[in-house]
Amino acid sequence: MNRSRELTTISDKVGATRDGRATVIVLSGLGGVGKTAAVLRWAHRHLDRFTEGQLYVDLKEYRRSGGVELTEVLGGFLRVLGVREDYIPAPFPERAAMFRSRTMTKRLLVVVENADQAAQVRPLIPGSADSVVLVTSRRKLGGLITEGAEFIDVSPLDVSDSEILLGRMLRGHCEPNERGVTDLAELCGGLPLALCVAGAQLAQRKQWSIPHLVRYLTDDRLRLTRLSPDGEDGVRLMFDAAYGELPDAAKRTYRLLGLHPGSQFALATAAAIVAVPAADADELIGVLLTSNLLEELGDDRYRFHDLVHLHARAVAGRDETAPAREEAVKRLIAWYARAAALADRAVMGAARWRVADFADSPDDPDFDKASAMTWFSTEQSNLLAVVHESWHHELFATVWQLCESLWAFYYNMKVYSDWLETHRLGVAAAVRCGNDIAQARMRNQFARAYIELRDFESADEQLSRGIEAASDDMRSEAVILESRGLLYRELKRYDESEESLKRARELNRRLGSERGVAIQSYQLGDVLVRAGRIDEGLRVLAEAMEIAEGIHDDLSAAKARIALGNAYHHVHRLADARSVLDSAVRTTRDHQQPVKEAQALEVLVKVAQQGNDRVLLHDSAARLVQLYEAAGSPLVAVAKGLLADESI
Repeated sequence: MNRSRELTTISDKVGATRDGRATVIVLSGLGGVGKTAAVLRWAHRHLDRFTEGQLYVDLKEYRRSGGVELTEVLGGFLRVLGVREDYIPAPFPERAAMFRSRTMTKRLLVVVENADQAAQVRPLIPGSADSVVLVTSRRKLGGLITEGAEFIDVSPLDVSDSEILLGRMLRGHCEPNERGVTDLAELCGGLPLALCVAGAQLAQRKQWSIPHLVRYLTDDRLRLTRLSPDGEDGVRLMFDAAYGELPDAAKRTYRLLGLHPGSQFALATAAAIVAVPAADADELIGVLLTSNLLEELGDDRYRFHDLVHLHARAVAGRDETAPAREEAVKRLIAWYARAAALADRAVMGAARWRVADFADSPDDPDFDKASAMTWFSTEQSNLLAVVHESWHHELFATVWQLCESLWAFYYNMKVYSDWLETHRLGVAAAVRCGNDIAQARMRNQFARAYIELRDFESADEQLSRGIEAASDDMRSEAVILESRGLLYRELKRYDESEESLKRARELNRRLGSERGVAIQSYQLGDVLVRAGRIDEGLRVLAEAMEIAEGIHDDLSAAKARIALGNAYHHVHRLADARSVLDSAVRTTRDHQQPVKEAQALEVLVKVAQQGNDRVLLHDSAARLVQLYEAAGSPLVAVAKGLLADESI
């Protein structure tokens, strides 16, 4: 299947004169008709045109109950474009504005698959007129005409191209011009999905004949249903035939994998759900790949076509007993829960307080921080689906335990939509379990998302209910009091923030947690400085720095120094400010914490301006330019302006 017409049309439209906007081309047609294949083939042939970047998204992976999470899509695009996580805004409008600004001068190729509304595409169009956006959809998306979009209808293959496709697959089994091939091509309606399934069966199973398959499809009453690409019934009987020819072990693998709630999975996941060693799972997956019932994505990851996934799930319902299905799903959930717990420990450290029990196993995967975050990102949509699946199977303890582990990902990557969706269930699951400590943990994590999203009313509700659940547990109470202190700080209710943080600090003292005492002291000192109580804030920040140094927590000490330097600046103690800030810059740079380094340098700029120190100003601003440019911060223009300022 060469799709030469579509490929040529794309090239012609890309080469046409534009009106100062990115080229947007929408390929629409039936599911399984070959839209994606055409887009990816064109993209592969023309990658040399887009040396500044290529962006890809399958919107199917971002569909939630409320629609497509474009906020997460934009976050992923901005990260690929080099914007550091700390500078990516949380709200959707700000992310969209940053993406358009960031792409204003770039020549990019953007591929958007499975869009079903024009509004899902508009925010993903780069600002540069040299960029190209290729969209696939089962709908026309006529609303994109306001963006100057061009439209290509991807029709089923004609008989000639269908014969070519079948001939390639059937080489050695029959002659391409054989009468039965033409009949089969006509009966398949030119749908590549149906043609591939039929051709694979004939190529792999010599006992099947073309006339047999042709007779199977000749019934006018059933043919459209059997070949319709929009629902399971269309190709169900073809898939039944493919399934029926599999060895027994591969049949079991196929139907159990159909129970996976996500669209793609890893080899290790397959081994878990089928309950076989990884080597055996690899061999069984190979059989499914050969039969065209599974697609290979690379890096030991695979996916079903949507229709095949539906068929596999239906076969599981038909051929597996209810207890067998239940056990398979529980194995899958248990695998994800343990993997998430291990990834959480790799990211946040084993010493962090957690409610869920955990014991090491020699069979555990070996995550480091980087690989753990990569795993979280790759499995994001699956993890959301597994939380829902755990709830559906009334595995309530697993629901909140998964949420506890997912904090490492959600907090660091700011995945707010999934964070909120999972933690609604996490709170309810902990209540169902009657576990007050788990409930307090869930409500606290839930509230932190609301604080960052500046939904302070919802945050306050969760913390109020969390403190009730935590009333008999000192550690839970300390955690929630800390979050309440941060909430009050954002509301500028500094007296209440001070009270909450002091209570949290005292509880950590009683628990013997010096790190907790250091953190609350740093937060408290920051609040006092913000409230204008500079001298008192200086004293508390100095204490926080000493405690952190005493337990060799360099980063907490550096954070205290940044706040301390800012306080010294306010009282014109410039030498003291420069001393602590220089130390903070060195520490944060050594620990590769560019955001914290930038915060220290930003205060150093103020110190330099206050002291008319041109050298310090130049050196600090020059380093800020480097950090901002590397992170994609919109503040880079401000830093460059400081370098150009001759007023000092």
